[in-house]
Parts: sequence; C-alpha cells; structure tokens
Amino acid sequence: MLHHDTRTGFTIADTVASFTRSTPWELVDELPLKFDAYHPQGMARVGSTWWVSTVDIDKRRGLVLAIDGDGQLVEQIPVGDGLRYHPGGMDFDGDALWIASAEYRPNSSATIYRMTPGGQPEHVFEVDDHVGAIARCGRSGDLVGWSWGSRRFYRWSVDGELLAAAVNPAFFVDHQDCQWLKTGHLLCGGVAEVSLVDGPGWLGGIGLLRAEDLVMTREVPFPKYQVGTGRVGTHNPIWSEVRDGRLIVHLLPNDGHGAILSYATPLVGRPS
Repeated sequence: MLHHDTRTGFTIADTVASFTRSTPWELVDELPLKFDAYHPQGMARVGSTWWVSTVDIDKRRGLVLAIDGDGQLVEQIPVGDGLRYHPGGMDFDGDALWIASAEYRPNSSATIYRMTPGGQPEHVFEVDDHVGAIARCGRSGDLVGWSWGSRRFYRWSVDGELLAAAVNPAFFVDHQDCQWLKTGHLLCGGVAEVSLVDGPGWLGGIGLLRAEDLVMTREVPFPKYQVGTGRVGTHNPIWSEVRDGRLIVHLLPNDGHGAILSYATPLVGRPS
C-alpha cells in the first residue's frame, strides 16, 4: 500500500524532476561533526536531531548515530550483528526509522529493523539479498528499497512479503540513500567510481524512483566536489527539505570527522 500526500512533497518531486546538468547549487550551510562518524551511509532529521547510519569498518559493527545541531554526538546505537554489520541508506516514516543492515558484500543477505528515535532497533524481517537502502512509503505504506549498488529495486509489505521487484536498467550511479517524498517517489542520491586519465574519480547523481512500478523517472548529475577528498557531495547520505523558498539538499560525503553540507537550489512548481 502506497501513501501519497502533502504539497511540500510534490514541490520537492517537481523540482527534482526539473533538474538538468545546469541546475544551480549554492552551499548555504555547513555543520562540522565533532567526532568520528566512521563511514556514513544514510541520514534523516527528526526535529532538530540528525540520525545517521554508519559502519565502523575496522571493528565490523553497524551504528545509528544521533547528532545535535552543534555537530555533537548525542547517542550511538548498535545495529545489525557480526555478519550483517553494514547498515545502508535509511529514512524516517513519521514514527520510526527503517534500517537495513546487511553483509558487507553484494548478493548476500540483510536484516530489516524498525527503530523509534531514542529506542533500540527492532528486528522486523530478513531479506535474501544485500539491501543497500530502505524507506517506508509513509506511516501506513509499504517498504521500498534496493540491492547493492541499486541494481535491483524491491517493494515489501511491512511484514516482509515481497510485493514487487525490478531490475534497474541504468548504470548512471549506484544509489546509496533515499527519502520518501509522499508523492509516490523516493528521492535517491548516489555515486559511481569512474576511471579518469590521472586515476579514479567520482560521478554523483540525484534521482526519483517511482515506488508503484519501481521505475527511475529522473536521474541527473550532482556537480559539487569536496576539497581534499575529491568526493562528490552525493557520496552516500542525503536528506532534503523545502526552506526559505528553496529546495535544500543535505549531504554527508566524507568519512570520519566530516560535515553535513547543505546545498540550495530554486524551487519549481512552488505552491502559491
């Protein structure tokens, strides 16, 4: 069951659907993290708190971090187990965070968790594939996600029944995180490694996945890169909102002591 609503959701979807290579982006805010956030994967804001899923690769453990508006670590919650220790992209459905913690390899397995902010992850069901990101389609909707590198899209009921699956025919980027827009779409952000003359580089992208039939309806490049690491902004976590008449896309591309970066672009189809 899908859930559609809210003018804000439609404004975001309309704006993303209008993106081109020449879409302007302005860095409007930066929140440095005052601790080691390891290798961030997914991100959502609930009230004034940022929730970030991450993997501590060295210690083989998955974590969900709560971060305040000053970039301080408020809470660190383990998720997953010794085998499935890689949490991926996640989202907040209005009541709880939905998180997939998978084996750190493609074509493997994952456990789906539901976690209310301030609570502990609750086991919901298991999937016979690596699930790289997951979101619920509103408080009463299905779950939509994808495999490693967004090569396969899935839709499940909240008790784990597989309702639909589709192969992703595009190889533009590997989408890493997602956000339900309440229009029938997931906002997707991702990255692909590309070979350049002087070595490897990164291609970033933002897209819209239509949940009903699991079709990507829009994918466009994201052109902002990080000095020092060379990473593109959409390297893993993404979360968006409408603020001050603009679409704000929040990103956390760098590992360790990184920063949540906020980029703005004009709205399209803004409600009057």
